[in-house]
Amino acid sequence: MRRSSVRCLAAVVLAISAYAGQPSDPVWFVPWKVLNPGEGQPHAQLVVYWFPASRDDMRHSELLTSRTLTLFSSQCVAMYVVRPDDFERVAKLGANGRAPVVLLVDADGREVTHIDNESGALRIATVERIVRDEVHAREDAAEKLLDVARAKADAGEKNAAITMYRRVFDQRCLFPRQAHTAQRALRKLGVDVE
Repeated sequence: MRRSSVRCLAAVVLAISAYAGQPSDPVWFVPWKVLNPGEGQPHAQLVVYWFPASRDDMRHSELLTSRTLTLFSSQCVAMYVVRPDDFERVAKLGANGRAPVVLLVDADGREVTHIDNESGALRIATVERIVRDEVHAREDAAEKLLDVARAKADAGEKNAAITMYRRVFDQRCLFPRQAHTAQRALRKLGVDVE
């Protein structure tokens, strides 16, 4: 490896270590994807839209690093940055004059909740809590739906049970364990889903 490459790599490692506080602290960079004007709407069960006030706001925000948000992104909670100059999307999602703001949106594009800035900044703890609470509420709802579907199947209401099990299975990216349970139940009812 060339000396300049080694120096560059060392500088990056030192910068990340300094940013994390200690060399042993892992840094969890949230996999934000920047939406460009004109791009289509993302498809996911839950989408976190971050509307920074400016490019500088985006570069220095607490939202760049978070273990919690990074882990939720692996559960198919999509993380998107909406550029300040994407006026059409900002207006469509109702974020005019509110930046910086975070919107949590469901698969149908409906706003679940929003997080307004506090004194001009977004707090990572607030964003993490809102996303965590919504994912846990949906997980509880999926568990309850499994219970109701089981009761319907036991009562001989096959079509109602199939509909409910399918609703749980459709959330397989968010809740793989519950989706697997639903898939097994559907197979017992003669429905094969992949």
